Amino acid sequence: MRIWIVDVFTDRVFTGNPAAVVPLERWLPDATLQAIASENRLSETAFVAPTGLRGNYQLRWFTPTTEVPLCGHATMAAGAMLLSELEPELEVVVFDTHAGALVVRATQEGYTLDLPRRQRSGWTVPADIVAALGNPNVVDAFTGEYATVVIDSETALRELKPDFAALNRLVRGPRQGCITVTAAADDGKPYDFVSRFFAPGVGINEDPVTGSAFADLAPYWCDRFDMESVVGYQASKRGGYTRAIQTLSSVRLHGQVAVYLRGELDASIARLHNRASEEPEAPRRKPRRARKAKQMPAIFEEPMLPGVVETPPPPTSHPAPPLEEDGETRPAPRIVLTEK
Repeated sequence: MRIWIVDVFTDRVFTGNPAAVVPLERWLPDATLQAIASENRLSETAFVAPTGLRGNYQLRWFTPTTEVPLCGHATMAAGAMLLSELEPELEVVVFDTHAGALVVRATQEGYTLDLPRRQRSGWTVPADIVAALGNPNVVDAFTGEYATVVIDSETALRELKPDFAALNRLVRGPRQGCITVTAAADDGKPYDFVSRFFAPGVGINEDPVTGSAFADLAPYWCDRFDMESVVGYQASKRGGYTRAIQTLSSVRLHGQVAVYLRGELDASIARLHNRASEEPEAPRRKPRRARKAKQMPAIFEEPMLPGVVETPPPPTSHPAPPLEEDGETRPAPRIVLTEK
């Protein structure tokens, strides 16, 4: 099995959001897919399998701890590898996913990804969630694919130090334990808005660049700025950009990718079947030989060394009286002192 690690929403490695892409001939057991994703230790690993139709694949996404219903950057990574290296004669690839059909296209500038546009609903942020985010000044909030909080400045957003354990416990709704925080960009920046995405509910405290969150953010900021398209920057440690255009039913993300690694997974992984969750087998060893219990000497008795014959102790100056034939003790001889 081949594997790629691809940095998405960036034009250079070590930035953007890394995703692993693993094309399969047929689906492996879920336990094996989860084990591969856990071993990769990336925010998502994308698995693709052919459907039999040209340019059409099934696609699933796994974090190190669970399968997720939608992932933008890993979808773009999978589409980019199919269009650039596995089927370079194609210009479009369609993925059948839990979120519906997702389309990736190759362009002169990189790749586009169409994500479903969710209905936006107003939301009042509970005070305990605001406290878990670090008490920023909240100016708006809504729910779509995720719960989203809008705060007053880019500077405040970059300085957030959230309590991830509290967010995992408190955030409920569209995606439990996942929340987006966004703000308008400061004046003079080359992007329109900035965001961060926290997802302790799926084992990722902060995601580097989140395509599915941009599908929520782009329509919101297009409406706020009265624009047809916007450029967003996710202000994580790695950082990444995307340009987004909203349509009537979808959000089209424009991005670039940079391949970090091309490799092979060992063929034995495909033979794990449902044993991936079991403990590894111990190496074979020789059977233990049964040993007889040692006869320990009686207490206060000194053990004999091999080859040493026990001899009777020397007579004492006052030997014990000999025994008669009937077993009774003879009377001790009397000692008589005589004068000379």
